[in-house]
Amino acid sequence: MTVDSIFEDKQTIKNNIRKEHNDELQIEPIPLATLYRSQSDSYRLSEVGFIVIEDGWNEQLLLALKQQTGLDTLFALQTTGKCIDRFEVIDGIIICKADEVGQVTTVFESILSDRDKFGIDVNDIKRSCGSEKIAKFIQNSVTGKPDSEQVKNAVNPLLNQIPEGLSIQYMLLDIESDHKLSLDEFFSITTAVESWIADDVEVFYGNRMIDKPDHFWMGAIYVTG
Repeated sequence: MTVDSIFEDKQTIKNNIRKEHNDELQIEPIPLATLYRSQSDSYRLSEVGFIVIEDGWNEQLLLALKQQTGLDTLFALQTTGKCIDRFEVIDGIIICKADEVGQVTTVFESILSDRDKFGIDVNDIKRSCGSEKIAKFIQNSVTGKPDSEQVKNAVNPLLNQIPEGLSIQYMLLDIESDHKLSLDEFFSITTAVESWIADDVEVFYGNRMIDKPDHFWMGAIYVTG
């Protein structure tokens, strides 16, 4: 073996080490909530999965989705009158409009992202929306109002969308605003919500800030008894 060949071998080893370092797998966090489409050939992992019933899902496709992703929690979103059998694969059904699909998944993302602060667990969410009763999504937004009026103009019209006489079992409530909510603002929201529900009803809250001036939005998913 010549000196030149030894040098070349060492250089090759260095280059391979450098390449392996550059190609090193980067560990990315698993998404909290993902919307899956039936036309996809592969599916990424997620903590909570969603499908839209109208996308043509059937039992075989649902089983394949669960096998590929290892999903423990899967919700179906119903945007029309079309229903679907749960096949013991779907954990719950949420009724919303076709243009609200993204907002429903965002509610889950927001609430689950706050679990370290409030002790929320994925199983809590699964239990709340996974009852035999179908869940429903409602929303309301306020723009162009001063901060002092945003909460009042958002929370009351939101709750008024719930038909009178219903017994609420669970609720997921997400708040999106252009500023961090003060304790007084958050307290006024919880006070308004609790006036609509019984003392033993569980409510899970999420809160997000976005860069949109004079913007305040609330979305809720509720399950009735």
